[in-house]
Amino acid sequence: MDSKRALAENLRQNIYDLNMTQAKYAKDIGIPLNTLEYAVSGRGSVSLNTLDKIAYGAGIDPWELIRPHESK
Repeated sequence: MDSKRALAENLRQNIYDLNMTQAKYAKDIGIPLNTLEYAVSGRGSVSLNTLDKIAYGAGIDPWELIRPHESK
């Protein structure tokens, strides 16, 4: 599994676990909704700065966001 797909799956799971909408999640962590939607779609990459911002806002380490689910 590539990092983009792992990021997308882990973000979706984190948003679900927190029982949030993508809009609320994006607002709470301080990124534009379209950036979050882009990452959650798995179609593209986000910058390391954005990855750090998402991880910090979610209260997790950045590596946890790109770690494939099957290796957890």
